[in-house]
Amino acid sequence: MSGDPILAAFDALATREPERPIVVSASRLATFSEVSRQARELAERLREHAHVPGRLVGLVAPNGPGYLVGFLALRRLGMVAVLCDLASSAHALEEVLARLDVAGCLTLSEAWPRSAEAWTFVTRLGPVARHLPPHVAVIKLTSGSTGAPRGVVVSGRALVADEAQLAASMGLTSEDRHLGAIPFSHSYGFSSLVLPALLRGARIAVPEPGAAGAMTSPMSPLEAAHALGTTFFPTSPAWLSGWTRLSSPPSPPAGLRRIISAGAPLSPAVARAVRERFGVAVHVFYGASECGGIAFDREGGAGERGTVGTPVAGVEIMLDAETGRARVRSAAVADGYLPEAGGEVGEGAFLTGDLATWQEGELRLEGRVDDLVIVKGRNVQPSEVEGVLRELAGVEEVCVLGVAGPEGPRTLLRAVIAARDGALSYERVIEHCRERLAEIKVPKNLVFVRELPRDARGKVDRRALATA
Repeated sequence: MSGDPILAAFDALATREPERPIVVSASRLATFSEVSRQARELAERLREHAHVPGRLVGLVAPNGPGYLVGFLALRRLGMVAVLCDLASSAHALEEVLARLDVAGCLTLSEAWPRSAEAWTFVTRLGPVARHLPPHVAVIKLTSGSTGAPRGVVVSGRALVADEAQLAASMGLTSEDRHLGAIPFSHSYGFSSLVLPALLRGARIAVPEPGAAGAMTSPMSPLEAAHALGTTFFPTSPAWLSGWTRLSSPPSPPAGLRRIISAGAPLSPAVARAVRERFGVAVHVFYGASECGGIAFDREGGAGERGTVGTPVAGVEIMLDAETGRARVRSAAVADGYLPEAGGEVGEGAFLTGDLATWQEGELRLEGRVDDLVIVKGRNVQPSEVEGVLRELAGVEEVCVLGVAGPEGPRTLLRAVIAARDGALSYERVIEHCRERLAEIKVPKNLVFVRELPRDARGKVDRRALATA
């Protein structure tokens, strides 16, 4: 597509350094020239399917060079890539495609395809009328308060701005090697892995896949980091927590410059455990699909202080005087939502659903406005209760939410606690909370599990916990 800033940057890199590696694993390597060739071949194949610029196409592929091929092919045709989760069930995927009026779905089952013939394109039946302007590059997927699939419309210019702002804030260069363990299809993975590779030539190092493209073990990312000399490791609190609990965990490689945690709140205890056990600091990153990066911990101590750092370069954060919600202004803000418009995002600004305060110049998240629980007529923020429970020995993970109680929907505090069998009792948890919280904030409904359920995007599945 003429004028697309991502294509322009990639083509310049492919012309200047065609044999430069763009994706590597312990046994394979893909260069710019290979990815460029396959993307052009795939684009030619897609022309046979009544290609119309501006139409939406689902992109489903595992982490690897094939994902880059699929995205670039769609952009060459002026089509908009809907970033779908590889882990989604067929039913969930079809729900997304139907809700957004997607014209078809481009699917790849292998991370390292040999040619464009490895891809499958399925045209969806029924009238497809949705067209978006040529500047739109991707639809990121998120969920509204109801959990229904929602598309975030993001331009190529916004994606480029986000990548530049994050690189400046995180101190990243084209020579960095990014560990590709989080899904490319998630907003976090797309911004931290796909865009740096396409725009700057940063190398993506991916763990060797096991069956069906899955990682062979939870520690595969660190094995790949050691083997491939990675310098930048974006990951999640759940992975970091699991790392610290291993009896004989692998150590981080000597050349690793940054470990980034995002996607969910990082508890101070986990951040502290990583530093004390492995001698490396975790840098907290806070962002949203609607605006990219918001705040970043440049020095590596914010996680232990319970904050998410300071604004990303080029980002302005304001706190709404009435509600305490964080409002973001940035060149990386999305155009809007699909299928229905939403007043939270547009014209360079995004009103998040996160409640926040400033703590000595750093942003501190205080929970989400739609998570508030009304107990005996008073507001209770689940994140406060979660923070107290994380201090209790034996608690590995916790999620607090409102469920139906005698006073109506979302009036009873439920705490779902991941712990080893027999490590905790109802009485011990209640005693711990009563010593530290007002009585209305003490959860009366406790559920003990071995681990918290997660959805296809790796986030805690709060809907499943509400019915546990």
